[in-house]
Amino acid sequence: MSTNPSLIQGPLELRAAEIEGAIGQIATRFPEVPVSDTLILRLLMLLGRELSSLLENSLRPHDLNDTDFRILMCLVSQPDGVACPSDLCAFVAQSPANMTRVADALNERGLITRTASEQDRRRTMLRITPAGEALARSLLPTVVGITRDVFGDIPQSNRRALLEHLRALTAQIDRHDPSR
Repeated sequence: MSTNPSLIQGPLELRAAEIEGAIGQIATRFPEVPVSDTLILRLLMLLGRELSSLLENSLRPHDLNDTDFRILMCLVSQPDGVACPSDLCAFVAQSPANMTRVADALNERGLITRTASEQDRRRTMLRITPAGEALARSLLPTVVGITRDVFGDIPQSNRRALLEHLRALTAQIDRHDPSR
């Protein structure tokens, strides 16, 4: 199969159609391929990349990326603005090693501080600074605006159904890989 440039760039709807066509071609050679399930997974992956890109572009002028923003928002959401990095890893989908790198960078910028836990001096705790909270709060309208734009005119009932289906897919993946 030759590489089609529209798979890499161009309108999202065109890229989705190209993916659907490619999966259809694959299924003609390999009938065991579940076309609709494969298309759903590929579209979820494509949408994930596109949504990340939208968010990254809006955060870039503030020298942040989506991971940085999610860490700041996690800390803002804590009553005392404090969390253990290992507790944040799952929420921000980062490895402990990368979490350390990101926390170091946010610390250097004065957006968070790193201190030893009062309960266990071996544990590091992250605390959002006033500057970090102010930045996170100032970016929230932009991120919320992107979220609202993405869902646009999709009826609320469809959004609820999509959420229900995504939760079911999440549970199915957990059943498939019990090591999670």
